[in-house]
Amino acid sequence: MRHPRNSNGMMNPAYSRDPNDTPEPTGGRRSRSKISQVIVARPHYQQEDLNNAFNYFKPKSNFYQEALESMREMDTKTCLTGLFPIFQWLPEYSFPSDFIGDLISGLTVGVMHIPQGMGYALIANMPPITGIYTAFFPVFIYFLLGTSRHNSMGTLAVVSIMTGKVVYNHSGEGSNFTNLEVGTALCFLVGIIQLVMCLLRMGAASFLLSEALVSGFTTGAAVYVFTSQMKDILGVTLPPLGSKFEIVYTYYELGKKIPETNLINLAIAAVAIIILLINNEIIKPRLAKLCIIPIPIQLILVIGGTLLSIQYNLKENYAIKVVGTIPQGLPAPKLPNFDILPEILTESITVAVVGYTVSVSLGIIFAKKENYEIGFNQELLALGAGNVFGSFFSCYPFAASLSRAAIQYLAGGKTQITGLISCSLLAVVLLFVASFFQPLPRCILASIIAVSVQGLLMQAKDLPKFWRQGFFDGVTWVLTFISVVFISIDVGLLVGFALSVSSIFFRALRPYMCQMGNVPNSDVYLDITRYEGLIEHRGIKIVHYSGGLHFASRAVFKSNICQFLNINLTEETKRRKSPNFIEADDAIKYLILDFTALSYIDPSAISTFKTFVKDLEVIDVQTLLAGCSPLVFEKMKKCNFIGGEENYVRTYPTVHDAVHFAQKQLRLRAGVSQTIQEVRL
Repeated sequence: MRHPRNSNGMMNPAYSRDPNDTPEPTGGRRSRSKISQVIVARPHYQQEDLNNAFNYFKPKSNFYQEALESMREMDTKTCLTGLFPIFQWLPEYSFPSDFIGDLISGLTVGVMHIPQGMGYALIANMPPITGIYTAFFPVFIYFLLGTSRHNSMGTLAVVSIMTGKVVYNHSGEGSNFTNLEVGTALCFLVGIIQLVMCLLRMGAASFLLSEALVSGFTTGAAVYVFTSQMKDILGVTLPPLGSKFEIVYTYYELGKKIPETNLINLAIAAVAIIILLINNEIIKPRLAKLCIIPIPIQLILVIGGTLLSIQYNLKENYAIKVVGTIPQGLPAPKLPNFDILPEILTESITVAVVGYTVSVSLGIIFAKKENYEIGFNQELLALGAGNVFGSFFSCYPFAASLSRAAIQYLAGGKTQITGLISCSLLAVVLLFVASFFQPLPRCILASIIAVSVQGLLMQAKDLPKFWRQGFFDGVTWVLTFISVVFISIDVGLLVGFALSVSSIFFRALRPYMCQMGNVPNSDVYLDITRYEGLIEHRGIKIVHYSGGLHFASRAVFKSNICQFLNINLTEETKRRKSPNFIEADDAIKYLILDFTALSYIDPSAISTFKTFVKDLEVIDVQTLLAGCSPLVFEKMKKCNFIGGEENYVRTYPTVHDAVHFAQKQLRLRAGVSQTIQEVRL
């Protein structure tokens, strides 16, 4: 803001005040002046005049021509690198340095895949070996098509839970389908849905899932994962439970089964949990300062548990449940059972969206850290193609894992070659070692999974942060979490999604509006509720509007304007018709709407606006618009709100131009009124 006086003490020619203007003292929060005038050293424009002066035109967009031009520009190389991102980063690959990091990281993550894959497969109600299949076959496709260099693809706790629900609901007694058939069919359908989303360019649509929703949902899902492992930790068998209120029923049944607890099973699980916690809380943080490669404690427990089971024949001697039959070698390709696809369509959409959302969210985190971009729609293509391919090899839906991705990044992983190396390790396991894990006690896998969700459970600490961010965020977190824990996962996700979308809708219904005042000796206008010493020009009311003006917000807009003017249109109209009506000296004659932050206006809002402007004219209040964006200006012009024969309102490029016009008209009115009084005298 330029100061009204220059360094020599003279008035700055860019700003001057009317010599007849004598503003009241500004000792209060804001001051009200007589018809004050601020002059800037430039012409005062009406919007149409400005458009004519600088040859305003609306750019023409021809989708067909643009598509043809883009197709001409594309060559074989561009298409190849677009479809297969590997051809973008592979030429820049630094073999010795990058490969060492990828090798160490790949081997580390590959080791984690073995216990996690088998454990998460049990959560998904699938054979344990399918978890390793899921960490093997789809990852090859992601290696070629994926854009995230640090995501560890494979089994994911949340997706495994959701898969388990679908498998449980559509297999078993009274069904014609096996668990494996339902899981592979789900994998195929999830892949098809993700490919369709890719074709429809819906990559960014999943970000309707807010951060509060994702946090509340994954925290609730972690409670579900932990609860699902309690039966294996205690060594008891639970009866079939309903799809709703499962956690509640689970703890109720566990309470009844406590006398039947297998103490040897519980002791083995307790020892495994203690070892894992000691490693995570004490050994791992200290070791991280010395070596980037963590101790493969999960694999050590799996191997140790298997050897212990073989040595003491735990299954026969102590009735401890073991993993059971694990086929060795790679599975033969087989078509999924397409007969079940119509029955699982709805659940497949939920799994597809959640798997994609979690994967992309993690990818964005690491992409920001390493300064590269990921393609939202390309990720849909990679996930969709990977799921379709994996469905032919007994896989269930795959996604990125936060715990493995963090280890992969910390261990020095640089590119997708990390996934290729982990797949190579898993190939060795599948071909030569898989059957070794058949005697593994399931309580050890349950312990590993229960401890692995510790980080997700600790997300409950984020709740105060979401409450501080806003009421809607806090409510979304709480209700999503409660719905997941006390009802079911799919209902919880639906509740959270509805709340996230509703929060957008309700915020749109409550746009930011404020009355503005003039900074003395300038053309700056600010919110009078947030700044002191501002001038309110007599006879003029300036209102700022931020947001979209549409069919849902038009009523709020009209109501708030009436509040700023301190009028009731119906009563004011009746009052003016009274023969005893006398207008106040400081009555508002001009309403200036600052639309610099108006993002969108629709025809229904314009229709309401027309009626409102006419109603204001009845009570002698003229409406002026300032700062309309080109899109808003063009929409109003198309709807004959401005620029037509009726020309309901005048438009100005800035608030100051509108104020200048209003002040000029008020001076003319004042002059005419004074002349009439003199003639009467």
